[in-house]
Amino acid sequence: MRRDVRVTDTFFDRLDDLLPSERSARGDPSSSDFLLHEMPRVIERLASSFEEVTMPAVPGSDVRVLITAGVFGRNLAFYVAIAPDGWVEVIDLDMD
Repeated sequence: MRRDVRVTDTFFDRLDDLLPSERSARGDPSSSDFLLHEMPRVIERLASSFEEVTMPAVPGSDVRVLITAGVFGRNLAFYVAIAPDGWVEVIDLDMD
């Protein structure tokens, strides 16, 4: 079953905490780079294979996590949940 996916404001707030708004002089990615290069792949994986690519973040919790290697060489953890309307919501992010 293909699912609809949306990204919440809390995710964008967290992304702004983790990455600068502009690419650094040495080429470190910006939040815009992240949205352009990381998010389409992640959204597609969540839409097409939600149960297969995520696992419970904490046993007994409705929050699940997708752990993946990013295109910029970082390990990424996307925290997601199913909203009451059935959409997958990307709610948080961690990166190393």
